[in-house]
Order: sequence, then structure tokens, then C-alpha cells
Amino acid sequence: MSDYSGTSNQPGSPLNELGLEDHKELLGKIDSDSILKAAAVKGSIYFYVSTRGDDNQSKEELVDNPGALDAAIKNLGIKIRYEDKHHRWIAKPADTLKTLTFAATYLRKSSNTTSEIYGINAELKWHDECDHENIIHLMQSNDNADWRMTRFA
Repeated sequence: MSDYSGTSNQPGSPLNELGLEDHKELLGKIDSDSILKAAAVKGSIYFYVSTRGDDNQSKEELVDNPGALDAAIKNLGIKIRYEDKHHRWIAKPADTLKTLTFAATYLRKSSNTTSEIYGINAELKWHDECDHENIIHLMQSNDNADWRMTRFA
């Protein structure tokens, strides 16, 4: 497992140079140095509210929020397309991780006055130096601020 916890805040630190010092914990969960070496990362995010159906089964209802990542677009200067209630982009690894932070901030701000469970599902794809595709899914909700991750081969 990659350990970014000992990485220094000093100038010259790889994470500091990439502007990723605040993302050490998330990088540790992703557990892949290859994402930092990738030329680009494809990202997709959707926001949801967790509801109960007639059968009392929990289900995700996608939230229509085209402006949810406007702060990421404005601050990072990346293009994020909004289609079918999904936000999609291709960006440098650092900008992708920062976009996840903007999404989590939006989640906190938009769901702090409700008892409903709101969440984010994200998918990140990138190719490593051997051209193998890496795919991970990240999940976060307003009742659990920690990113949870699933890796796909």
C-alpha cells in the first residue's frame, strides 16, 4: 500500500509540487502511484439521494444538479460536461483529485439541513506506464465523510 502520510510539506515534496498535499489520505486509499504518473484521468461523478422503494429496498435516486461542480470548473479551469445527471471530465491527476474535493464540499453544503442520505459516486479511469487500464469507484455520503473505494481490474 502506498504511504503518503510521511510526505513532507516542504518545497520539493512530490505531493506539494503537484498541489496534492491535502489529498494524502485519498491517495492512500487509491493505493496506486500510477495515478500520479498518468497523463490524464477520466472522471465521472453523480450525486444521489438514498430512498426506500415500495419494497422497502434502498435505492439511489440521481440528483439533477448541473451546477454542482461549477466551483471546480472556475477554480481549476477544466471542462466538465454534464449529461444524464453525470459530471464527466478528462484532466490531469491533480485536477481530478481536486475535483473530488469540490464534489465533497458541494455534498456537505447541499445536504447539511436534511435528514436524508445524500451521496456521491465517482469513477476514475487511467492508464499506467504499461498501458494497463486502472478503474476505481469512490463513494461518499453525508452520513460518512470518508471516501470508500472499490478497485476493478
